[in-house]
Amino acid sequence: MFNVNPNFQNLSLDPAEMIAVSEAYDLACRTLQNIGQLEVDREIIARGILRAVKTGERNATKLCERAIHGLTAFDYRQHDA
Repeated sequence: MFNVNPNFQNLSLDPAEMIAVSEAYDLACRTLQNIGQLEVDREIIARGILRAVKTGERNATKLCERAIHGLTAFDYRQHDA
């Protein structure tokens, strides 16, 4: 069974769309981590994906790109180790 990310559980999307949204979220988080960025507020990523979904985009890679495009330093949170 597919686990829905809590940021997206209340969306009215079909199962394939929900998978794309969740994959985009995971990809965005991994991408930012892999390029050495500080941890991004995950809610900001989710909102970016939701904005892209509202325009009709359903491709996970494109949703990811649109979610992380244009992030600024204010979108990042530093966490004490």
